[in-house]
Amino acid sequence: MLKTKRLFAGISGLALAAFMAVASPARAQEPHYLHALSDLRTARDYIQFDKHAPGGDVRHHAIDEINKAIDEIKHAAWDDGKNTQFAPPAQGVTTGWAPLHQAESWMQRAKGDVEQGIDTPQNMGLRDRAIQHITEAQRHLHHLIEMGIQ
Repeated sequence: MLKTKRLFAGISGLALAAFMAVASPARAQEPHYLHALSDLRTARDYIQFDKHAPGGDVRHHAIDEINKAIDEIKHAAWDDGKNTQFAPPAQGVTTGWAPLHQAESWMQRAKGDVEQGIDTPQNMGLRDRAIQHITEAQRHLHHLIEMGIQ
């Protein structure tokens, strides 16, 4: 009886270890897409920081492109087996000074992370489309900055 209990406990322990090994690889995989999600969300927060500033259409287009990039990156991450729930949260607006310049910095970081991410064949160009959306958002953001909107 004691041997049966020990055998059952050993098998249960091995099953638990196998389950944990299968359930945790998303955290251990390279984090480029997950960091990019956080960076883009932070950039979006900075762009949305001053809702009363002029340039609403351009600002809206920049945010729309960021949202499209976030969607593409989520799909690429999912296809690579990553769980986007483990993405770090947005950093939040920490300073009200030059929010568009802050957004520009965060988008550049996100673009670098996406460029370093793995673009597997099953992604069917999701990474490249995400980069295009980020580039388009940067173009709109530069237009806002040129207009002198802060």
